[in-house]
Amino acid sequence: MTARLITLPLPAASGVRADGTTWISLGDPAKPPHMQFDGPPCAKAAAEIVRTINAAPAAVDALKAVLTSLRDPDADNLLPNAATEKVVAALAAMGERS
Repeated sequence: MTARLITLPLPAASGVRADGTTWISLGDPAKPPHMQFDGPPCAKAAAEIVRTINAAPAAVDALKAVLTSLRDPDADNLLPNAATEKVVAALAAMGERS
């Protein structure tokens, strides 16, 4: 089974403990499923990871909408094949089939 970024429990959050170590939390700690893990070694990296995870569902929806529009024979839009392939690759990287 291929993991899909958008199937992770959301929202994601990060923080720094009093001892300076960082953590990332996925999902609501009061309800399953919830995951929490230590790291990465700096708060800035943890925040970037969390931002990317939280943005994934919207990014997948946007990329799917672009492909749907491009594949619509009645739509009047054009995207170079190389750009279309990048959209397909981005979806694949997030575990989505297009």
